[in-house]
Amino acid sequence: MLWIGLILLVIGAVLFFLSTRAATKMHYMQATETSKVGDLLALLAEIKQDMPPGMSTGWRDYVELKGRVACDEPIHGELSATPAAMCETTVQRMVERREERRDAQGNVRTEWRKHTETVSSNRREAPFYLQDDSGRIRVKPTAKAVELVKVIDRFEQPNAIEQMSGGNLVLSHGGFRVSVSSGGFVGGATSRTIGYKFIERILPVNGPLYALGEVADTDDEGLVLREPTDDQKKRPFLVSGKTEEELVRASKRSSRIMKIIAIALAVGGVALTVLGALR
Repeated sequence: MLWIGLILLVIGAVLFFLSTRAATKMHYMQATETSKVGDLLALLAEIKQDMPPGMSTGWRDYVELKGRVACDEPIHGELSATPAAMCETTVQRMVERREERRDAQGNVRTEWRKHTETVSSNRREAPFYLQDDSGRIRVKPTAKAVELVKVIDRFEQPNAIEQMSGGNLVLSHGGFRVSVSSGGFVGGATSRTIGYKFIERILPVNGPLYALGEVADTDDEGLVLREPTDDQKKRPFLVSGKTEEELVRASKRSSRIMKIIAIALAVGGVALTVLGALR
C-alpha cells in the first residue's frame, strides 16, 4: 500500500508538471502580440543600414506569427497525395493475443487481449515558409515543436491489403506499399490480426500556419523563425497547422484535465502512503 501511494504521488507530480507546461504555452500564445513578417524584415533592414554589407546583425526577438504554409518544392502525402511541407505516415497493426492470467484464487484463465503494434512510421519534410500578406519567412522547425493536421485515419481488413512477396509481408494500400518482415506477423493459435490502421498527418501547402518562436538574423539564411535560444530558451516553440483559437482551447482543456487528475492522484497517494506507513 505504501509503494502504491508513492507511485500515485509520482504520477500526480508528473501530470501537474505537464499541466503547468500547457498553461505556460497558453499564456505565451495569448500574451504575445502578433507580428507581421514585413514589419520584421523592415526593422532588420533598418538595423543593417549602419553595418558592413553581408554581415549578420545577430538580432533576434520572440514573436507570434500567423499566415499560410508556403513551400517551393512540396512533398506529397503517401496516402492522401496532398501537397505538404511535412508528412508523417504511420501504419499500426491491431492484433489479438491469447494470454494466460492467474486470478486472486490461483485459477489460470485464458483470454484474448487486444494490442497495437507500429508496423511502419515515416516522416518527411521539405523547406518551407510562413507567408502572410506582407512577406514570408523561412521556418526552421524541430520535430517535437510541429503540430501536424491529421488527414487520414483509416482501418483496413487484413485480407484486403496483405500480400506475400519474397518471404516478406507486404501491405498495399492504393499506391502506398510497405514491406515488413513476416516474422511475428503470421497468425496462429496464439495470435491473430484484426486489421491495420493507416494514419497520415501533414502540414498542407497553403493551409493555415501559426508560429510562436524566435526570429533571428542568421549568416546563411537571413531572417528565420526557429527554436528560442539563450535567455529565451525556456519560452515555448510552436509551429502548427491549427489556428491560435484551436490551440488555446486545446491547451486550456488539457491543462485543466491534467490538473484535476493530478490533484485526485495526490490525494489518493497521500492517503495510501499514510495508511501504508501506519501498518
